[in-house]
Amino acid sequence: MNDVPLEEAEPARKAYVDLTEGERDMVRNALALIARDPAAGREVPGWRPPSVEYTYTTPLAPDTAEAITVVYTHTPGMGVTVVYYFRDPQVVDP
Repeated sequence: MNDVPLEEAEPARKAYVDLTEGERDMVRNALALIARDPAAGREVPGWRPPSVEYTYTTPLAPDTAEAITVVYTHTPGMGVTVVYYFRDPQVVDP
């Protein structure tokens, strides 16, 4: 699959600065996966077409419940916009 154009909104850029280097590594890995497959995240219901909003949560380590969640929108033909990054104290999906 081709990579989907990906950009960051201002709130995401500001949140990225507050992440630790290890958390930034996890974000970069998540963004690479999202760029290959925007539907990799969990769809947020109720979003208005043609855009779809998703969250993608990635654990910080195999033995911890802490995670980083990436909130993003995908508009087919337009690309992905990362809305925000945040530390998640608990992973919902293993």
